[in-house]
Amino acid sequence: MAERKVNIWFALLLGWLVPGLGHFYARRQLHGLFYFATIVGLYAAGMVISDGTAINATDHFWYFLCQLLAGPITFGIDALRHPEGIYLGESISIMAHQSGVVYAAVAGVLNLIVICELYRRHAHPEEPGPSDTMRVDAINGKQETA
Repeated sequence: MAERKVNIWFALLLGWLVPGLGHFYARRQLHGLFYFATIVGLYAAGMVISDGTAINATDHFWYFLCQLLAGPITFGIDALRHPEGIYLGESISIMAHQSGVVYAAVAGVLNLIVICELYRRHAHPEEPGPSDTMRVDAINGKQETA
């Protein structure tokens, strides 16, 4: 059976649409599952901590750009936000809000790093990556014989 060729640009797009999905497409299921759980968990934790107020393009534009790296769901969450905004200190503490904003932004930046790692794996498959640092053959630059 012929091996399926991976379209790296499609894989990168999938990785932005749903964190980890690009790795699934590139036949790296374990990595994809790990990245999905980590990024979506971090993003969801930010939303829970902030009581749903973490995504706000109007008040936190630069954070919003980082959050957008986690996927297009950020647009949807921002569109569903209450139009009058939030009243910090009345319904939610400022610290909880800011912590949630940062969690969601870090999830977006982490997804960018994951997408870059996927591209690097495709462009240079023989070079050791961050997950290969414990392999003896990757450290020594040669194949071990059994």
